[in-house]
Amino acid sequence: MATLARLHEQGFIDLVARLSRRSRVRPLIGIGDDAAALALPARTRVLVSTDLLADGIHFRSDRCPGLLLGRKAIAVNLSDIAAMGGAPHACVVAVGFPRRTPARYAADVARGLAQQARRYGVAIVGGDTCAARSLVLSVAVLGLVEKGRAVRRSGARVGDGLFVTGRLGGSATGLRLLQRGVRADENVRVRNTRMRPGLRPHVAAAIRRHLDPEPRVLVGRALGLTGIATAMIDLSDGLSQDLPRLCDASGIGAVVEEAAIPIDPAVGALLKGRAALGIAIAGGEDYELLFTASRDHEALIARLARRLRLPVARIGEVLPRRAGIRLLTRDGRYRSMRRGGFEHFRT
Repeated sequence: MATLARLHEQGFIDLVARLSRRSRVRPLIGIGDDAAALALPARTRVLVSTDLLADGIHFRSDRCPGLLLGRKAIAVNLSDIAAMGGAPHACVVAVGFPRRTPARYAADVARGLAQQARRYGVAIVGGDTCAARSLVLSVAVLGLVEKGRAVRRSGARVGDGLFVTGRLGGSATGLRLLQRGVRADENVRVRNTRMRPGLRPHVAAAIRRHLDPEPRVLVGRALGLTGIATAMIDLSDGLSQDLPRLCDASGIGAVVEEAAIPIDPAVGALLKGRAALGIAIAGGEDYELLFTASRDHEALIARLARRLRLPVARIGEVLPRRAGIRLLTRDGRYRSMRRGGFEHFRT
């Protein structure tokens, strides 16, 4: 089996450059010089975000096809730009490969990076490569937003509704399946043949949510441009982790209605009762958008959801800070929502 040593560092760079040539964004100076040069539209502000994916922490290279790893590395960064109401523009990619990495796997990573960048109109304009003890992939993305239109975490107001896009818990369920030995190829065809045939589509859907997330770029952009969202954050670490971050930034409390939390259909099929609800609340890496908006905008939100064919659920309301963050259970009781989700340095 040919390893990355045969492809060489420059070979990987040339491959990324060749695959990225069809991007709609054309840098003044792209890959091939010591730095890139971009021409940015007038009266816009630049958003900058970066995310790091490390083998053994965010993924396992023996369980994650290279194509999907490349796609995910771009997607998780685009989710941050979406949460600010911005339009993705360009990115740089830094990757550290172990020398034993199969050349085919490295080429698949490059293919996934370029494929996702083209899909969202992002130019890959540079980056870096190096040898590493384990695979590390870092993307820094630049987004554009009109002056005064960036949506921050700090704009929520008492009385605003609390909304979430899509469905929750699918990614964390997919991760559990991978940890239990279920395998899928780059087309997310499940290889485990021992499961009941009726569960196979739900298993594949959950694994896809984890390995190949879809950043909510269009709805984030619309919520920012229209001024509907007063505050917004992407759900990378789970509702029970990211909602407190939004509340802390805005200086507010919140109530979340248990019955209104949109649980991914795959979760409902594979887990039951409190387990399904628990993973929807605490599971991370859904990359949906959590936002607040005035009650006056609820009809506009419903119209936007229909136009984009994306579910958007009202899951609660913004309260004064002294109320804390509470969960209204199905039987009408209130309890504190414990901060959960993923945290890197928690022991």
